[in-house]
Amino acid sequence: MHALTALMHSLRGVCNGVYVNGRLLNRYGGFNEVAVQVLLGRLKVCRGSRRGLALVNTDDSPVLSDLGGSDVNCFIDYRCSEVIMHNAVMPEYPQFVIDVSHWRRHTEGELRSLIIQLIQALREVRRYLWDGNLTVTGIDSDFMELLRKFTGNINTAVRFLGSIPPSYLKSAVMLDPYGDVELTEGVIKSINVFIIGGISDSEVIRKGETLELYRDLGLSEFNIPRVRLTLRGVLTGVPERINKLVSILLMVKCSGYNLEDAIIANQSKADKINRLNRELSMLRIIDSNTVSNLLTWLGLTPWDNKVASVLRRRGLLHGDSF
Repeated sequence: MHALTALMHSLRGVCNGVYVNGRLLNRYGGFNEVAVQVLLGRLKVCRGSRRGLALVNTDDSPVLSDLGGSDVNCFIDYRCSEVIMHNAVMPEYPQFVIDVSHWRRHTEGELRSLIIQLIQALREVRRYLWDGNLTVTGIDSDFMELLRKFTGNINTAVRFLGSIPPSYLKSAVMLDPYGDVELTEGVIKSINVFIIGGISDSEVIRKGETLELYRDLGLSEFNIPRVRLTLRGVLTGVPERINKLVSILLMVKCSGYNLEDAIIANQSKADKINRLNRELSMLRIIDSNTVSNLLTWLGLTPWDNKVASVLRRRGLLHGDSF
C-alpha cells in the first residue's frame, strides 16, 4: 500500500495516527485507495480527535477505522475546519504503460471494452500504488474525447501521452502472448516498466497484433524483450484482459504473491474451465485423486454447474461423485 505508506510518512510528527470512516472505505475500496484520493486532492487530512480500531499499522503510525480502541488526532474527510498539509512523494516506478496506438482498428464494441479495461486497470493500480504509476500512450485528441464520453471529467493523475517516454525504455518489457521470452517472477521484480498493448479482440480475432504494435512503436531498436505470460508453460487459462494482466504484475511485484497464484487468483470462470478441459485432455489415465487435485489447483468444485458439465461429458462424474 505505497500511497498510504507515503502519506503516513509525510504526516510523521504531525499526526499520531489517522482515522478513516467506513463510508470512505466503502466508497473508494480500501485504505490505499483513500490515500490516493488524498494525493489527488479530493480528500483532506484534517486535525481532530477520533477513536477507532487500528486496522493498519505503517512504520510511522496506525490507521484506524470502525469503533472503539485508540484515540488519534487526525482524520480524513472531504472537508474540515483545519486541513493538514502533506508532502507525500510517490515513486515514479514501477510504470504500467498501456499503448492504444491501434485503437482505430477496433469495432465500437471493442472500443467500449478497451476503455472499460483501462478504467479497471486504474482501479488495480490504486490498490497498491497511485494514478501516477499508470501511463496511457498512443493518445490523440479523438481518443481523449472518446474517453471523456465514457468517464466524464475523471479526477486522475494518469499520464496520457502521444508516445512512450524514452526514459521508460531503460528497463522495460512488453507483454505478448506469443513473445519469445517467458515472464518469470524474477523478471517482474527486476523490471521497472511493463508495456501492454491496448488491444481488444472480443469481436475480431487479432492474432499477431501485439507484435505489429511492438514494431510500430520501434521497441526492437531499444532491445525491449517481448515476454509471454504462461501458467506452467501453457497459455491456456491465462487471463487476457488488460486489467487482469496489471493485477497479476502488481500482486507479484508489490504484494509478494508467486506468479502462479497471482494468475489463478485473476482467472475468470471461463479461464478456469478452459484450463480444466486442457489438463483433462492431456491425461492418458484419469482417477478421482487427479481430478480432485486439478479442481483444487484451479479453485473449482465439482458442484459448480459448468465444472459438473465438463466432468460428466468426459464420464468422470456419476451422480454427485467422481
